[in-house]
Amino acid sequence: MERRAILQAAVVVIVAPTFSRRVFACDGRDGMAESCDRLSGRVGRNHGHVFPVIAADVFAGVEKTYDISGSSGHRHLVTVTANDFSAVKRGERVRLASTKEGGHIHRLMLECIPLVDPPSRINVCDIQVGGKDEHEFIITAAEMTDKKEKVYDIHGLASHAHSVTFTPADFRDLENGKQVSIQSSVADGHSHFVYVKYSRKA
Repeated sequence: MERRAILQAAVVVIVAPTFSRRVFACDGRDGMAESCDRLSGRVGRNHGHVFPVIAADVFAGVEKTYDISGSSGHRHLVTVTANDFSAVKRGERVRLASTKEGGHIHRLMLECIPLVDPPSRINVCDIQVGGKDEHEFIITAAEMTDKKEKVYDIHGLASHAHSVTFTPADFRDLENGKQVSIQSSVADGHSHFVYVKYSRKA
């Protein structure tokens, strides 16, 4: 699935100006500490659902069950535990699953993110992950410049994780305008093909 499409369809961001200015490692990739100004509650495969979690709930740290019906016309519930809230306060991404309704569930992700996306959160490539599991990852401008071998976790909103490895040659191909296709690691009995093109800006 194309990451940019995922973000447009799945992101519900609650801006919390009074959120603690304590510094957390928010992006889960490079360990860089970044201020936590927003709470992002994402609903995968969304069709009108809303995840109404707020910063005050994170600070309270008490288990809470949310109705994410929104405008969908049907009801799902999702429970965030005290441990989940503690993980969010530590700057970790928390993945959750809703109750089942109408033969389906939704995967959700809750995390603390900066008010303005830093370079480590900005994707410079068009990325498509085959299948319907909502895997995703980003390639940054710095990674395109460095061209060093890198293993990416493409977990995304899926219930399981895969990884893909980009070699220096892959980064050079991207820079030269070629589409790169790479097969992911095997997990849950399957793998995915990942298709990437570099979005070079004039």
